[in-house]
Amino acid sequence: MNRSEEDYIKTIYELSINTDNNIIKNNDIAENLGFTDQSVNEMIKKLSSKGFVEFIPYKGVLLTKKGKDEAIRLIRAHRVWEVFLMNNLGYSWKDVHEQAEFLEHAGNSDLVERLYAFLNEPAYCAHGNPIPSLDGKIAPTFKKSLYYFNVGDTFTLKRVLDIKDLLTFLDEQGFKIDDTFRVIEKNEFSGYLKIKKENAEYIITNKIAKMLFGK
Repeated sequence: MNRSEEDYIKTIYELSINTDNNIIKNNDIAENLGFTDQSVNEMIKKLSSKGFVEFIPYKGVLLTKKGKDEAIRLIRAHRVWEVFLMNNLGYSWKDVHEQAEFLEHAGNSDLVERLYAFLNEPAYCAHGNPIPSLDGKIAPTFKKSLYYFNVGDTFTLKRVLDIKDLLTFLDEQGFKIDDTFRVIEKNEFSGYLKIKKENAEYIITNKIAKMLFGK
């Protein structure tokens, strides 16, 4: 299996977790990966011929057990490496993804499990994504974005999208996982929210608010 095939399998798995839907539409895969519909269709046919996915006409694509097992193995390794790189080597959350992409292919499952134990079995990665167990069990995924919180609500940041520009912005603002804010203004017409942490106030666009998840 090449890197591109692995990226597709991981994307399908992550979309299924985030949407609570095992069947993922091809155009959602295309939008997530930034590929054309034609490219996605060709890859789905290839993955189907290898037994990793099942294509259901007019509905979408479903990971087979073989595909799900491979996705879990890759995502588990990736997120464990992210935790290690941030906690032990001082990588920032905006730079850790690229290194973890390389390291998830390094070593074998025994290395990942030793690393996982060394890190005291973390439930989440640096960006707040849950680390699946080998049998597919997974901690709750925080899916409610800041955009859906209203004036007066308290919001605790638990997960962010792994987008470098977003993470750079959050670093500039000093935001991190488990920070708590209060929504003090919401302007739908102008497309922003004003939030407060301790004595500091911040303006967050709706676009960014939809990339921040918590409770």
